Amino acid sequence: MSFRVILIHGFHRSYRDMEPLRENLESLGYRVENLNFPLTFPDIKYSEDILKTFLLELKYSGHTQKEEIVLIGYGLGGKLIENTLKDKAVKGIVDKIVLISAPLRDSVIHRRLSRVLPFLDNIFKPLEVLNKNNKFKVDRNIEVGVIIGTEPCGIFTRWLGEYSDGVVNIKECSYEKAKDTLLLPLVHDEIHKKMGTAKYINNFISKGGFRIK
Repeated sequence: MSFRVILIHGFHRSYRDMEPLRENLESLGYRVENLNFPLTFPDIKYSEDILKTFLLELKYSGHTQKEEIVLIGYGLGGKLIENTLKDKAVKGIVDKIVLISAPLRDSVIHRRLSRVLPFLDNIFKPLEVLNKNNKFKVDRNIEVGVIIGTEPCGIFTRWLGEYSDGVVNIKECSYEKAKDTLLLPLVHDEIHKKMGTAKYINNFISKGGFRIK
C-alpha cells in the first residue's frame, strides 16, 4: 500500500507556508498534495467544503483503494480536519492524521485577545472554531499523531506557560487518544519546515510511531 499525503496550512497562511514540508516529504518518496484554503477572513465552512470535495474526488477516482490517505494539519488546520471529518460523506476515506502545533480547543492567545478585541472573530471568522470547548474527536479507526513545539519565543510567551512554541502550548495541542505524541524543541513558525520533522512524520506514517527504537 502506498501513501497519499495531503497538507493543510494554518490560520492567515497559504499553501506556500507548507512548501518546505512538501519538498521534504517528496524527497522521502511521498506523493504530496499541498492544498490552499481561505483561512483568514471567510467562515471556515468554505475551507471545509474544499477539503471535503478533494477527499470525495480521491474516493470516487479509486485512489482510496490503492493508497492510504494521510492528512497533515498545521495550526488551525487541525480544527479544519476535525470539522470536515464530521461529515458522514467522507467517513472511511482518511487513514492517518498528523497534527503539528495544532490547537485542539480554545487557545490562551485567542481567549486573551478576544477580551480586548471582542470583534476579533467577526473579522477573522475561522477563529470562531476556537470558541467551542468541545474535545477534539475523529473516527477511532483513524491513527492520530501529534507534534508539539516546546521552544518558547515571541511576545505571547509569558501567557503560555512553561511548555509552548510561542503561539500554542502543550495543553492546547495534546490529544489523549493520539497513537503517539512528539515534543520538539522548535518554535511555531519553524516546526513544520524542518527536515527533521518530516523524517519523524515519515516514521509515524510508515512505522506507526515518531521515534523508532
